[in-house]
Amino acid sequence: MRINLRSYKTVFIMLVAIAGLVACLVFTVARLLYVEADLRTEDTHSNLWQITQTQFEAALVSESLARAAVQDTFAQPDQEPRFRYAILVSRLSTLLEGPQRETIERLGMMSNLKRHYLQILLAEPLFDAPLDRESALTLRAQTRELAYDLRDIANKLVLVTGENGIRTRSMYLRVVFESLAFIAGIVVTASFLLLRLFKGMQEAKQARRLLRQEQELSDLVINNISNQGIVIFDERLHCLLWNPGMETLLGVRPDSTVGQSLQDLDPLFGHPGIAAALNGAIDGASAIREFEGVDAKGHESCLELSCFPLTLAERQLGIAFARDVTEQWQARKRAERQTVDLEIKVQQRTAALQQAEQRLIAAIEAAPDGFAAFDAEGSLLFANERIRAAEPVTVWCSDDMNLSAFLRCFAICEGADSRLVSDSVPAEEIELDLLIKRDVWARLSVTRAQGGIIFVRLVDISAYKHAARALQSALDRERETTGAYRNFVSMVSHQFRTPLAILDSSAQRILRRGQNASHDELTLRVQKIRSATSRLTRLVDSVLNAAKLDAGRIELNPTSCNLNELIWDICERQRELSPHADIRVEAPDEPVEVHCDGVLIEQVVVNLLSNAVKYSGERPIVEVKVWVDGSRAYGSIRDWGIGIPSDEVGKIFDRFYRARTAIGIAGTGIGLNFAQKIMHLHGGDIHVESFEAGGSVFTFDLPVEHADEAQQAA
Repeated sequence: MRINLRSYKTVFIMLVAIAGLVACLVFTVARLLYVEADLRTEDTHSNLWQITQTQFEAALVSESLARAAVQDTFAQPDQEPRFRYAILVSRLSTLLEGPQRETIERLGMMSNLKRHYLQILLAEPLFDAPLDRESALTLRAQTRELAYDLRDIANKLVLVTGENGIRTRSMYLRVVFESLAFIAGIVVTASFLLLRLFKGMQEAKQARRLLRQEQELSDLVINNISNQGIVIFDERLHCLLWNPGMETLLGVRPDSTVGQSLQDLDPLFGHPGIAAALNGAIDGASAIREFEGVDAKGHESCLELSCFPLTLAERQLGIAFARDVTEQWQARKRAERQTVDLEIKVQQRTAALQQAEQRLIAAIEAAPDGFAAFDAEGSLLFANERIRAAEPVTVWCSDDMNLSAFLRCFAICEGADSRLVSDSVPAEEIELDLLIKRDVWARLSVTRAQGGIIFVRLVDISAYKHAARALQSALDRERETTGAYRNFVSMVSHQFRTPLAILDSSAQRILRRGQNASHDELTLRVQKIRSATSRLTRLVDSVLNAAKLDAGRIELNPTSCNLNELIWDICERQRELSPHADIRVEAPDEPVEVHCDGVLIEQVVVNLLSNAVKYSGERPIVEVKVWVDGSRAYGSIRDWGIGIPSDEVGKIFDRFYRARTAIGIAGTGIGLNFAQKIMHLHGGDIHVESFEAGGSVFTFDLPVEHADEAQQAA
């Protein structure tokens, strides 16, 4: 049977090969007919004629334009540029829209031809009017270029046509040779098929003999397999073969089994699952079943029966392989029991963990701090009520919050940084002190534990922050006071030392000169002594005034005062003390009567004016202005000196404070503080505008009052 199938397969393959060769032959003949038709076509000559005619018309237009450029006359109308132009446009449109279009596109010249066509169409208005020399020459150059491109197209077409003819003839010869080869292949294949059929008949006899030997060998193998039982059965589940292995397993001898029903041979085959597997094998399905029972000695055993379909001599049979799997079955049962025991232990451990978790959650809920846990992806696992009740969380977060949304709730708090606004889960630990709301501070801690769990803790540290802030504020005030007094003592000692040195030097000079000193020299020395004495007096007055202000013992005696006269007198005295200074005064002509203590206001103006001169370099320029606005009188003193840094303008009225630009210039740092306090006693104030290296403007204001009204009020 196997030999017949093989012979049929060989014949089928040969017939398919012959059919394929015949199909190739038909295809080759069709190709020959196509080549013959292609050789007879004359489209190439028509295309070439159309292109050359268009080239000729372009040359005629170019020639007529050349004659028009030299103002030549035309004997006939068909020689004029306008007439030739119309013919050229018609020829070009035929090339672009007719059957020649596909040929020109294959040659790759269509874009140039379209460009020339567009240029010629755009030039149509020029042909309607008389052509000047420049326009005629320009159009002539365009048409000549068109003629050259048409010439190139014709040349390419001739070359391509020649190449296609050569290729077509070569293909024709190749197709002829292929046809001859296919015919020879058909003859060879047919001869081989006849020889193969003759040889197959000889092999069939030998194959039948080998089949009998093979069957005998398979019976021998089946009967000698002792460790595995084999049974072959028909569609009625009657035994056809029973090997010695089945006798070992079931105790039934092979000589009494053939032709018997399997259910009669052993109850094993009557089991519903086993019977279904046997019937399934007859229907073409494979199955493996296990049968648990008791052997002859009363021990538990397990047999595995593998059923498969079997086809012999075009007959549908079944075959079953049986083997003893008692050891494996017992091992599996032990593993199942261990699995059950392990599941029970896991359940017990899980219950214990759940109880511990509940106790932990209860402890966290009762804790005074806020606590939350997130998984590695940032999803919320647990959060106690204290952290949910935190004001940023209640305002910004919902019940399904994640770690990123939770941290962004605190991003608006004072002390937050960019790590709280990241969209990803933070990779590092975070610990920040945040101002949740007014006077309420909390420490936000984000830590990552083993396993990727992220813990967040929110601790109220308001009391600690308030105590720390109060302590730091007291410490800062103590440091500022200590530093200020230290600087004050240093400056005052330096300021007192300078005039004392001047006094001592002038006195020694007078003693040494004695009667030999001239009147001018004595006058100079006495003036220096008086100037130094005046400076000492001012220093002492400044210190005493500051002490009086601290003790509240300065008395305010307001009277009517002419602010113009007061400022003029002060400026004159300052000019005597500082002849190198250019002091400019701008004041109204009429008196400006103010209600103030003239002595104290004089100290304020003297302090501001002397500072303007002192901090303006070697040749200072100072502008002093007085004006009235409503019920207030204003005075300003402006200089173009060293100025005050912008970050120190707000501190310039603090006692003992001196800007860093004043280093190396004599001063105590209490004058501006004293002046501001005097203005506050008068219900006014001093305002400053200053820029480093750009000078300063100090402005003060006082209430305006007529002198008579001031006396009546007194």
